[in-house]
Formats: sequence, structure tokens, C-alpha cells
Amino acid sequence: MKNGTILFVLMMAALPVYGQGYRSMSVWRDGKATEYSLLTLDSVEVAAGNGKAVVHYEKRGYTKLAADSVALADVDSITVSVPDVNSTNKRSVKELTLEFRSITAMGSPYKKIGNHNPLMGHKFGADPFGMVVGDRLYVYMTDDHIYNSSTGRPVPDSDYGDCKNVSIISTDDLVNWTDHGAQPVAGLGGGTGPAKWANNMWAPCAAHKTINGQEKFFLYFADNANGIGVLTADTPYGPWKQPSGMNQLISRNTPNCGNVTWLFDPAVLVDNDGNAYLYFGGGVPQGKDADPGTARCVQLGDDMISIKGTPVAINPPYLFEDAGINRVGSKYLYSYCSNWAQNADPGVANIAYMESDSPLGPFTYVGRCFDNPVGASWSGGGGNNHHSIVKYKGKYYILYHNRALKSAMMKENKDITGGMEVRSTCMNTISVNESTGRISNLSSSSISESGVNQLKDFDPYGVIPGATMAWSKGVTTKYADSKCTAEMKTGAWMCLSNVNLGTGAKGFRARAKGKGIIAVTIGFAGPNGTALALAEVDSQSGYADLEVPLLKTASGLQTEFYITAVGDISLESWSLIKE
Repeated sequence: MKNGTILFVLMMAALPVYGQGYRSMSVWRDGKATEYSLLTLDSVEVAAGNGKAVVHYEKRGYTKLAADSVALADVDSITVSVPDVNSTNKRSVKELTLEFRSITAMGSPYKKIGNHNPLMGHKFGADPFGMVVGDRLYVYMTDDHIYNSSTGRPVPDSDYGDCKNVSIISTDDLVNWTDHGAQPVAGLGGGTGPAKWANNMWAPCAAHKTINGQEKFFLYFADNANGIGVLTADTPYGPWKQPSGMNQLISRNTPNCGNVTWLFDPAVLVDNDGNAYLYFGGGVPQGKDADPGTARCVQLGDDMISIKGTPVAINPPYLFEDAGINRVGSKYLYSYCSNWAQNADPGVANIAYMESDSPLGPFTYVGRCFDNPVGASWSGGGGNNHHSIVKYKGKYYILYHNRALKSAMMKENKDITGGMEVRSTCMNTISVNESTGRISNLSSSSISESGVNQLKDFDPYGVIPGATMAWSKGVTTKYADSKCTAEMKTGAWMCLSNVNLGTGAKGFRARAKGKGIIAVTIGFAGPNGTALALAEVDSQSGYADLEVPLLKTASGLQTEFYITAVGDISLESWSLIKE
């Protein structure tokens, strides 16, 4: 170089993807290097005509350029570093950055950053039931929603007639949740699900069991208040199938069930010996507030889709609805929601429980274990409760629903009325003594929107389903073709909590559809955050694989990790590529 011969010219105009195939340039003088990021350079010229190496580079927001001039006689060498992550982008990083900087990220989320209740901030879900499979906790919910799936108009107040799908989410850290979608179950009245005999899907529960050497999953649900159905799947998140030749598992023709006011709200227990049991029922006959007598339990067949024997009665005092079942030590604990009759114990609309030495009883009343969350100032107020108690990674948690998300959304969405029953699932720890089988009562003053603690850092290096988030704004999810995607328009964003990049990431991959940009930032959503990746999406006919190198080196724990959309984007999955 010191003889001043022409070395090279790199110009943006000549290389439309300039900066996407290179990471940095080093100009070496006297054994020391000056580093330049090729992602922000406008051009690089090394010419013999004036004996100078001229480096034009970004100075302030792509509006002002500055130049370093270095005498070629003083330059020992110029090194261009090429990363091993290719780019699928068609436009330059400069063009993508200009477009990204021109947008405004949507504002404050309905579920505040840092809060872990409710579990979802992008949609509703009620009547939760928790099931542990391997390292993950799955939660099954009634698909509460604002707009009628057929008419597109707001759902009338307290109208559950349009609930036909099961909503499923899962997690392995209790804060970052993957939405597996609102999956079709009921097949009548506009429903598209496999249960062609059912009008509704209410209050689901799930179980899994090895049958003939294969792990099978079972979804139990209520068809309104008129019976219990069951569907099967090969995974805990479906897709679900109706067992051949079956309709209802429990109906009003089932012995000892004809006089049950509400044949709904199932709960299921697979015992230590592999035998399984189903619990269901509810409702208060006239004049029987203190002893409704409308709860039932029955053993399931070995195939999990039939029953053995006649359902037997449980007599929970002041029963309203909402069956729950847990085995704790040698005790079987049946829990339920109390009714509206004025009484000292268990009180109005609280969760109470009974115990037995046998899964089919007899059960003896113990006391209440969870006060109605209506007493919590943040809960949104109103209604009864519905719960599930689950042991996960050595601790007990109670899942329940309230109206906190509805209360927050009402401030922006005038279609949501005070009486509209759209509920959201929440979670808190609950104290269970495994030696005695006793559950300590959890008062409404002991729960909060802060929720439970995150159990571990989030790993971004596996294939992450697109609809995985802790917080979001403007994001919806869509279930189709047995997968759930995150649907985003310009400015919509999702955020993951405590994402651990370890020793460093060098690239970003995604599978997406639409036209626009997927922007990965840390610290804040949109242009206010520190951009790590800008991936161009230009595939409107189907999902395409994207890959780009990172704009800058990133490592360690990122407490807030954002994905923001520019344009209309459907995100199926993503991952980071390790350094």
C-alpha cells in the first residue's frame, strides 16, 4: 500500500446490499487499527490519485457524513471482516434503517412491563386448567373474546354462546408464554371443530397417559351446561380429534347425572397407579344453597374416553361450580367455587376444598383456600371465580381468572362494556402442606399484578414459536394449519423477559410472511431501542425463511428483548444464531 497503487473502491450505489455481507473494516497504521462498522458506512474509497485513503462514514443519523483521510504511505493494510451469516435482505441496511427510524412504536401495553399478571396481555382466556408435560406447563382456557366470530360484532354482555374453541398457552419459566392458539373444538352453530355434536367449548381440562406404548393427550370440555366431551391428540397442543364413533362422554342419560343442574366444569386426575378420574357438575337447585348436591365423580376407562361404573355424588357445602382435583401425599383434594348464598364459611364465591382418602370419596369439607380476587384492587372487579391448582418444578401455583385486562382495555376500546364477560387468566403461588394435605388460604390482598417470579432465563437459540411473549401491544395471534402465528402491523411489538444471549449472538433467523421489516431491539420497542437486527420480509404468498447478521455485537442478559413490526408481518418462528 505504501507505493500508492489503487487498492479498491466500495460504493453504496455499486453494492445495493452493502453492509449486509460485511461486518467491519480495520485500517492499520503502525501496528494499531482504526475500526469502522460497514453497516453504517456510506462509502469507502482507496485511491492513488491523491495519495489518500478516504473513509466516508455515518456521523449523525444518516444526515451528516464525515470523512477520515489517511495518507496511503502511512497505511500498513486494510482488513475487511466478513461474517459467516448470510443475508436474505434485498435492500441495504441503510435503507432498512431509514424506514425503521420513520415509524413510531405503539404505546403502553395493557399488561404493564414488569407485571406477570394476567398471563396474557394480547387476548383473553378464562376457566384455566394447568397440566405439566415434561419441562413445560400448559394452560387450557375458555376462549373469551370481544367480537363474534361469525358477525364480527361485539359479543353481547355475559354471552358465552360464541365460545367454541379451546385456548392453549405454555411456558417453561412462568413469564414468557407461547400462545398455541384458539383451536376449534365445537362443531355446531358455526363452530368448525371436530366435536360435531357440540355447540360450545367451556371450561376445559386435559390429561396425558401412555397407552399401548404411545403418549396420548386428552381434552375434556363442557358443551354449555349439557354434558362433557373428550377429544384426543398426539401433542399437548393438538390438533384435536373426536374419537371414532363417540359423542358425549357424560350426558343427561348417564346414570345419576340426569338431575345435575349444570353438567359442566370437568377436572381430571391421573393417579399414581395410572387409573384416571373425572370430576364435574355444578348449579344450585331451588332452596338447596347449603347443600346443592350437584357435583359428581367417576373413574375413567383405561382408554381415557369411557367411564367405569356409575358417577357418584360429592356434596360440597355451598357449591356453585368449578371442579378441581389434586392428589397431595395420600390425600385427594377436591376444590370448587362457592355460591352466592350468605354464609360464614366458605363465604361468597370463594374457592373451598374437601379431602378424601379415596379418589371417589367420601369427601369431607376442610375449608376455603382462595378468596375471590374481586377483593384485589387491580382485578377489574365482578364475577365468580374458576381455578386450578398445579405443582410445577417443586412449587404449587393457583391459576384463576379476573377482569384486569378488560378493565385496562376498556379505556381504549369502546366496544367493551362493563357487563361483557371477557376474563383473563392469572397465577400466584399457593401454600400446600404435603405432609398434612392442607392448603393455606390465599387472601385477595396477597395477590397482585406482579404475579409469580420468572424461574429461569429465556434461551433465544432454539426455534422460538412466533407467538411467544411476556408483554405486547398491537399483537394478535392466529391459529391455522395446526400452527399459531403472531400477527403484527406497523408499530406493533412484543417483548420477552430476561433473554440470555450468553457469550454473544451473531445473527437472527425467522420464518415469516408479509411485506415489511422485523426489527429486533433491546431496551425499548421500535426506534427508541438499540437495534440488533433488521430482517426484510417480502413474501406475501407464503412463509419464507429469513437470515441476517446482527447489526452489532450483543451478549449477556437482556431484561427486555423486543420484536417490532414495520408493515404487515405474520411471524411463525424465530431464533438467534450463536457467535
